[in-house]
Amino acid sequence: MKLIVVESPTKARTIANYLPKVITMATMGHIKDLPKNKLGIDVDNGFIPQYNIIRGRGKRVKEIVKAAKKIGDVYIATDPDREGEAIAYHIQQELPLKAKRVLFYEMTKEGISRGLSNPEDIDENKVLSQKTRRVLDRLVGYKISPLLWKIVARNLSAGRVQSVVLRLICEREEEIEKFVPEDYWDLNAQFLHDNGEFKAKLWKINQETTRINDEKQINSIKRELERVSFYIEEFKLQDTKKNPFPPFITSSLQRDASNRLNFSPKKTMFIAQKLFEGIQLPEGQTGLITYMRTDSVRISEEEIKKIRGYIEKGYGGEYLPEKPNRFKSRKTAQEAHEAIRPTNIKRTPDSIKDYLSNDQFKLYKLIWERTLASQFKPAIFDSRIVIVNGDGYKFKASSKNLKFLGFYKILSPPKEEEKIPLMEIGDKVELKELESEAKRTTPPPRYSEATMVKEMDKQEIGRPSTYAPTISILFDRGYVKKEGGFLVPQEIGKLVNKVLISHFDSIINVKFTSNMEDTLDKIEQGEKDWQESLNEFYKPFKENIESVEKDIPNIKEKIFEKSDSKCPKCRKYLIIKWGKYGKYLYCPKCHWSGPHPDDILDEKCPKLDCDGNLVIKQGKFGRFKACSKYPECNYTEPITTGVKCLECNQGEFIEMKSKKGRIYYPCSNKDCNNVLWDKPTPVACPECDAPFMIEKRGRQGNYLYCIKCKHREDK
Repeated sequence: MKLIVVESPTKARTIANYLPKVITMATMGHIKDLPKNKLGIDVDNGFIPQYNIIRGRGKRVKEIVKAAKKIGDVYIATDPDREGEAIAYHIQQELPLKAKRVLFYEMTKEGISRGLSNPEDIDENKVLSQKTRRVLDRLVGYKISPLLWKIVARNLSAGRVQSVVLRLICEREEEIEKFVPEDYWDLNAQFLHDNGEFKAKLWKINQETTRINDEKQINSIKRELERVSFYIEEFKLQDTKKNPFPPFITSSLQRDASNRLNFSPKKTMFIAQKLFEGIQLPEGQTGLITYMRTDSVRISEEEIKKIRGYIEKGYGGEYLPEKPNRFKSRKTAQEAHEAIRPTNIKRTPDSIKDYLSNDQFKLYKLIWERTLASQFKPAIFDSRIVIVNGDGYKFKASSKNLKFLGFYKILSPPKEEEKIPLMEIGDKVELKELESEAKRTTPPPRYSEATMVKEMDKQEIGRPSTYAPTISILFDRGYVKKEGGFLVPQEIGKLVNKVLISHFDSIINVKFTSNMEDTLDKIEQGEKDWQESLNEFYKPFKENIESVEKDIPNIKEKIFEKSDSKCPKCRKYLIIKWGKYGKYLYCPKCHWSGPHPDDILDEKCPKLDCDGNLVIKQGKFGRFKACSKYPECNYTEPITTGVKCLECNQGEFIEMKSKKGRIYYPCSNKDCNNVLWDKPTPVACPECDAPFMIEKRGRQGNYLYCIKCKHREDK
């Protein structure tokens, strides 16, 4: 009889399905952690952490210990990463006997059997690496966060990784705010050749790449070109290959799921965890994908043979390359892991659709298609480039169209382009039409969750397991809000970032965070001492903390904007502070607080016998109007957009906030179910005369959009 200990009940059920005679028990996650109400680290004696059994886990630990004493043969099969190794180590500390450590990279009969056949000891270096990370994060969070409370406001937090991500988002927003757009013109020409027409864009004037910034210049060029003869200066026709994409790693899965399925990284990892741990199929609880926290693009030789066999049988030899496709992981990748792939390539998405939720099916299909496509032949494109010359004015055009599908047999192929006709160098072409197009330079785009994950992966900020939780923390703290699919820093986030980079720039930066990840990898590989690494960090960090603590009054003086208003109680000048629900006035002497002047409306409270003004307040469900005399007067009303609902012709769209923090605009008429997810504005559409348009946010800024005729214009 064997006892297998895992961290998840679903995982335990999957193992029990394949090994019914084995006892499986779940820890329900970590069983030990640092105390919540104190630092819990002995910084003067080697940074020894004071781990305690997590409240609520004690009973479960006792049950596992009791079963271990009775059975005797214990296997710990927690996840094959640092966190899983730490859980295994903490379980072993509580057991009265030595357990065997086994690694399951896929929750299948073969994967479980393979793991049990190769038991090993707990990886002490991996445990030390996790311990170092936990101690480091606790030191940064517990030492810096209280300073934020004293300087900015209570219940704020800083973190080694989260604060660097916040910095990137704030810096991008600053770039956008400082960006000065410039107008320029593109000149497109429609040419006629004996073999057909094609469109080309002005590329060079007298050998120099040019951008036309003057409307007079573009008109002058157009007049000059009407008298010019044109010929083909260069024509290239070639087949170009595009290799298949590698199978998914954590970051690429999160990016693709965000772009194609509109899943947040957090949602993607939650669903992937379920697919890994096991889904109830007719044959029992079965793991559908390999471990989903990985930075390796490697697929096992055994699995590659199965995938190639499936391709040859199902799609024919024309799609199968002579040799398996190999992909290179980054240097820091943990090659013991495989890429994220289906545990059985023959288990097609459609064959198990009835046993999956809609979201599970979508994600499994994404993983299955990407894995299968990775072993297909490259796609081949018919690529054409033409350069047309006329008195030094050079126009350039290109087209790229699929000639052989290759891996696009599985993945969605790119759109067909208008094919440039075949021609020879020296051929004459006729200018049929010239069209100038006014354009404007755009600022760098805001980060989306997908592009932020990509940036974290590129800059090596955190590990695959931390990407999703880090972004979620920024939402939870109110530092960042998602608008139109993009990450927008809020004022409280900007203020926190300003304090952090002003006084902790040596820690809250990409280079430090990336270097620390490298240090953690070296500790895991046994190349660096964990206590020595923490000591190198802590000595200057402690001095930094002490310096900031002494300077708090001056920092507060500099960081907060002073108001022209005086405190109604002590007559001292007020300052403007930011809290969870926006900005407000605050007296640093007597601690009086009140609404910011921007939030005080020129409207009187409509309640009889009340002379208060209405003010804008923030609550759990968004902004609303309230009486300034609260709590004496509790009058409130929603904020209306002033746009009438066209469905019921009675109510107006009002502003509300959903449970997930998204602003939406329902009709004020309770009997009407009309809802808009973008702000309506009382601007008539110039195309169809609709009485209002909605405000939408794109990568390069805001624009107005008509929901009736789909007309779009810059705001």
